[in-house]
Amino acid sequence: MKILSLTLLLACRAAAGAQDLVPYSSGGKWGYAAPGGKLKIPARYDHAEPFSEGLALVRAGGKYGFIDKAGKKVIPPVYQSAGPFSEGCAPAKARGLWGCVDRTGAAAVPFEYEELLPFREGAAPAKKGGRRGLLLRAGLEFLGGDYEEVYPAGEGLARVRVNGRYGYIDLSGKEALPPVYAEAFPFDGGFAAARLGDKYGFIDRRTLAFKERPYVSIGPYSGGLAPAQPLEAEGRCGYIDQEGREVLPFVFAMCASFDGGLAPVLKDFEAMLVPHKANGHQAAKGGWGYIDRTGKVAIEFKYDQAAGFRGGLARVVRKGRTFYIDGKGFEYFK
Repeated sequence: MKILSLTLLLACRAAAGAQDLVPYSSGGKWGYAAPGGKLKIPARYDHAEPFSEGLALVRAGGKYGFIDKAGKKVIPPVYQSAGPFSEGCAPAKARGLWGCVDRTGAAAVPFEYEELLPFREGAAPAKKGGRRGLLLRAGLEFLGGDYEEVYPAGEGLARVRVNGRYGYIDLSGKEALPPVYAEAFPFDGGFAAARLGDKYGFIDRRTLAFKERPYVSIGPYSGGLAPAQPLEAEGRCGYIDQEGREVLPFVFAMCASFDGGLAPVLKDFEAMLVPHKANGHQAAKGGWGYIDRTGKVAIEFKYDQAAGFRGGLARVVRKGRTFYIDGKGFEYFK
């Protein structure tokens, strides 16, 4: 499959909207810069994430904590792992178990979960007592089930995987669609891309009906478009709307979803699989860039890897180095 289902890098989802401060890579450490690159918080952290709900997740000395926009430690780095703030709390791991802390560092969710992701639409995927399900923000009720995986909610439904197949549950834990799909993605703008058997198409959020579209691959529907690959395109991908109409031509080697008006795409496979002198591993050589919704190149094809934009920022890799860029392509590293 030439279409990327989610992102190309593991990255926490940042809050929507422009960032006042951007994670800045310098000398193997991370700090924060203002838009345009002026350093505001010194590069002294081992890892740094974009700000979410006014606080940023950082790692120092192998532990995770949170700082404010003045660089002050609001929640000291004492956690084994953590995620971004969402709906008033951030998942954090201590002594092998997950909970959720508020902006003061107090436990908003007890540390009794084996897994916990950020809240979205009032629910968070969680695992407790070996069972996966949804943890409700209101009342902290855990709706466990016999699931192999539970994913974040979108438009009132959360994907679940059972016996290798995907379905959807609502936020009360009730089954909305049985796990019959070979592939399924989150709902966005009233539709979700899915594969039923060997047929690709879209599920309508209103009717929950699946409608086949004539493609050999369809990726997540986002911002009114989905990456897709027709049989006759000979391995090339482009973008379609929910009716299956071609919107952007099938000229790319690989395609990912639109977010923030931009989508990461790989122009040619020939640009890939060139060994880096630094580590000798096979990696891309400037193959990834970004296009806008008209198909125009917004950020040139020069990255080894390129994640989707979140909160006006995207994480990229070039020549083995990871850093962030903004929507204009400005690179935040020294």
